[in-house]
Amino acid sequence: MKILKFYNEHKKFLLFLFIFSWLFTIHHNISTANSWEDFVFHMDAPFWTFIHAFLLFILIDFIQKRASKKYENTTSSAWKYLKFFGISFIFYMLAKNIFGILISVAFDTLARNYNSSFQITYKLFYQTIDFIIFGGISLAYLYSKENRNYRKRLSEYVISNSKSKIQQLKAQLNPHFLFNNLNILDQLIDEDTDKASDFLSHFSELYRYALKTAEKELISLREELTFTQNYFELMETKYQGYYKLIVADNINASSIIVPPFCLQVLVENAIVHNLGTVQNPVMIHISLENGIKVSNNKVKQSRKKKSNGVALKNLNKQFQLLTNNSIIIQESEYDFTITLPLIKTNNND
Repeated sequence: MKILKFYNEHKKFLLFLFIFSWLFTIHHNISTANSWEDFVFHMDAPFWTFIHAFLLFILIDFIQKRASKKYENTTSSAWKYLKFFGISFIFYMLAKNIFGILISVAFDTLARNYNSSFQITYKLFYQTIDFIIFGGISLAYLYSKENRNYRKRLSEYVISNSKSKIQQLKAQLNPHFLFNNLNILDQLIDEDTDKASDFLSHFSELYRYALKTAEKELISLREELTFTQNYFELMETKYQGYYKLIVADNINASSIIVPPFCLQVLVENAIVHNLGTVQNPVMIHISLENGIKVSNNKVKQSRKKKSNGVALKNLNKQFQLLTNNSIIIQESEYDFTITLPLIKTNNND
């Protein structure tokens, strides 16, 4: 099972190593031949080269896994792999030469194989070149593999962290939605108990949906528009004719996703900060124009309501986490506009 797991983990690299062994052997035979008549190619040679490279890769992989624990706090990953290279080289040279001496002793060829300093130097030089080529390739592969895994873990951490932050921000918006509407209910109880009863019935349905939706990171624009329009109808229970909601036809709701409450918060913001009248209503427009645009005309209140802007701040943080872009706020004496950046998906580039 361990052999199969090792193969599945490194099968692409092993295939590359096999092809490279063939090319390396052919290149070596061509470079040593003076003519086509001198060129000799043995079919088993690339396989022995591959086995040699494969065993060297296993040695380096073994040392890298064992030594990683010792050098896990090393600041430079490149420096750490240079240490692996040096340790692997020492083990390789010792193992190969001890094995060679034992074979020579076993077959009584020690004097012939190690009969001069030139022969010994040549063997050591040849082994060093072999290690630099095949060991270097193996270390480069393991280094790039570790970097890919690190970037993947880092990306997963960033995504997980972003999702956690988004959930925290949405958790803050839910009480905001609840308390604002409870204040309206409190006012209606004093003004008109029948309206208060209708408001409470409608609000309970909306809040049930809001709790369910809050568990999701993203929803379709169609869902958010439906929720926002239902919320606006709820507001009309108290402010009949004071506010108008107009949704443009150019919004392709099927291909756009948004975080929950993003439009509802902006519509609520327009209602809270403007006091419309039947003669001069606050016109709230939702359209698609370089993002999702929510705009309204300003109708000044005689007494401006205090606001800490928590809803808009949270909304802005959500879009920064989801798109790396902030919401765009444009304000003049007569108008207030917020544009939400589009969230990219496979169908919405």
